[in-house]
Amino acid sequence: MTETKKRLPNILTMLRVVLAIACTYFAVQGDKESLTISLILFLIAGFTDFLDGYLARKWKTESNFGRITDPIADKLLILGVFFSFSMHDVVPLLFTLIISFREILLTVIRLVLAPKKVVIEAAPSGKFKMFFQGGALITIYLMLIFNKPLKEMFSVKTFEWTIYGLLLCVVAITVYSGVEFFIKNKRAIKKLI
Repeated sequence: MTETKKRLPNILTMLRVVLAIACTYFAVQGDKESLTISLILFLIAGFTDFLDGYLARKWKTESNFGRITDPIADKLLILGVFFSFSMHDVVPLLFTLIISFREILLTVIRLVLAPKKVVIEAAPSGKFKMFFQGGALITIYLMLIFNKPLKEMFSVKTFEWTIYGLLLCVVAITVYSGVEFFIKNKRAIKKLI
């Protein structure tokens, strides 16, 4: 196996970290053009996440570096956008804090247990949660980018309640997947105590 094949998944993960930071930077700006750039960066970052996972499995080049940086890159991307939207009062700060607490807590548990060679089972709802969070953020991006025509077609209240309802679903799935994680891994988590 070539050295490039070994390094490519890790390079893609590092690229995703850079994309996550740039994505958050443009999302914070809040204007239509910046949100469009942020959405494009978000989509590219999502694609690199899929690609680096696919290549690491295909080439059997999963590394400790990737196991540590991959979830961090994911959290930087998702949480950066959620906090940016909270800054602009699109996402209630309480929702962002609940999502952040779950994401950071589970990531820290995984990182602490990784050197101890403790196996952490992925909860089936975890993948669904990540997919739903990403889908919700893309929907919110599109609603913000096209808010003028959408608000002309629908009332402002309908617009706001659509976002709020979507976010309630995201928070519920996020909390559920966190609870499922703790239930599935209670033996492993006891090793922290």
